[in-house]
Amino acid sequence: MTGTTITAQPGTPFIEVVRDFDAPPELLFRASTDPELVAQWQGPREIEMRVLEYDVRPGGRYRYVHVDREGEHYFNGVFHTVEAEKQLVRTFEFEGWPGTVSLESSTFEELDGGRTRLCTRSVFPTVEARDSMVESGMEYGVRDAMDRLAALVGPARGRVVVDISMSLDGYVAGPDANEQQGLGVGGDDLHLWAMGERANERDKEVLDASYHRSGAVIMGRRLFDIIDGPQGWNDEVGYGAERDQSDLPPIFVLSHSVPEKVRLSRNFVFVADGLESALEQAHAAAGGKDVVIMGGGETCGAFLRAGLVDELVLHLAPVVLGGGTRLFEPGAPIRLDRVGSVSTPAAEHLTYRVRRTS
Repeated sequence: MTGTTITAQPGTPFIEVVRDFDAPPELLFRASTDPELVAQWQGPREIEMRVLEYDVRPGGRYRYVHVDREGEHYFNGVFHTVEAEKQLVRTFEFEGWPGTVSLESSTFEELDGGRTRLCTRSVFPTVEARDSMVESGMEYGVRDAMDRLAALVGPARGRVVVDISMSLDGYVAGPDANEQQGLGVGGDDLHLWAMGERANERDKEVLDASYHRSGAVIMGRRLFDIIDGPQGWNDEVGYGAERDQSDLPPIFVLSHSVPEKVRLSRNFVFVADGLESALEQAHAAAGGKDVVIMGGGETCGAFLRAGLVDELVLHLAPVVLGGGTRLFEPGAPIRLDRVGSVSTPAAEHLTYRVRRTS
């Protein structure tokens, strides 16, 4: 099946829209439930969409507005069924036609080759209401929206995630960091949740989840020099802490030059032409999984300030370092929505969705 198929049989109150996408169900589902992503494809491209409310849970409401040269057009509804990566059922109402409420059911069918068939079936209260929707020009808007959704999710891409440990006073490394003392004075305490007696099973679950979702990793040259040093990574300790490093994901190192000699050569690629180039190469290597920005603090901060990050994961350690390398520097604000938290004696594991500014 190619393109978008819209079926509206005469004399019935139904409209069915079917489209195949070159992306797995999890990406299509996220693009349909993350309000910042929904705003990038819902409706024809010449309109501006503003999401006013988007509470994706059974009983949760949503409301958004389309803005064009003719004015503002509001839509709202209620989610009835939310089954992750499988089904969404919600009501739909155009506020310009108050009282005409349809029921939409969207299914996400996994196909071979990491593809997905998205099928949306709308049921209207009457045949006349269905016909009015068809005559309003909805076909053009639906086809354009499906094309925009296809461009948004394909080729398959995971999230861009900054994942880093931080002290209570905002430092990701202590003072006087160098190749022999990579995390600076007191900085090792930031990672006791991952490698230390304080860690418990919940900490291990957080660490394992982060490792297994990593399709590719990006780091700065300064961090690479530390992990490549004599006290750095080895076959048993490295990305993901203490684990077998033979299946290490590809790591892209931001650097102005390629070092003449390195101790760690497997899976490292040096990128000299900037953040976006490193990100494109990492996405290409990640196979649809997440790209993780792991450090150091300056590199993570640069990606955040550039608006290239989807998710920020902070492992907040119960440590006050009093100095060192900060993650957040003065400048433009970064707006976040908390989407998850895990509390252990060793750390507060906090997950935030980063609000895109563009």
